[in-house]
Amino acid sequence: MHSKRAALELSVGTIVVLVLGVTMLIIGMVLVRNIMCGALGLTSDINSKVRGEITRLFGSSQGEIECIGAVGDAVQMIPGQLNSAYCGINAERAADYEINVISLKAEDVTDSEVQSWTRGGLGWKGRVAPGDSEPKRIVRFDLPNDAAEGLLTTKIEIKRDGQLISTKELDFDIKRVGLVKSTVC
Repeated sequence: MHSKRAALELSVGTIVVLVLGVTMLIIGMVLVRNIMCGALGLTSDINSKVRGEITRLFGSSQGEIECIGAVGDAVQMIPGQLNSAYCGINAERAADYEINVISLKAEDVTDSEVQSWTRGGLGWKGRVAPGDSEPKRIVRFDLPNDAAEGLLTTKIEIKRDGQLISTKELDFDIKRVGLVKSTVC
């Protein structure tokens, strides 16, 4: 009788340890997932990054209009997500500005397919006063999950008070997110 009781106590103790172990494993996995997704999601705050990048571009070029993707390396766009192209206007005086997308081209993709990726209008129109530092979204891309990786080039023309002042080519690199981020988050 005494040996059966010890065996029963060992079984209850083992069950308690297993339940605690599984609970700790689940809590640990949730914690690691939250930390990983938080760290990987640091890049998701678009507006603050756009403002910072446009401010940096204005500081280095002293231009009137600067757009993300016009200078330096191509900006990364992720399939399966909404991706936007922004321009900043550093107006010396109040004026009416118009930014029009005149062409969209992507490697190994037809023009009509690239056109189908856009959401909303193609361009921006409005009045800008001196000191207006709000980035202007000129085009929004809803890239499908199966979008081919490669370079997406957007050509824009910029008008101030109806007069053409500049044309620019914006380069975007369509690239998938890493395996860790797509799996964990």
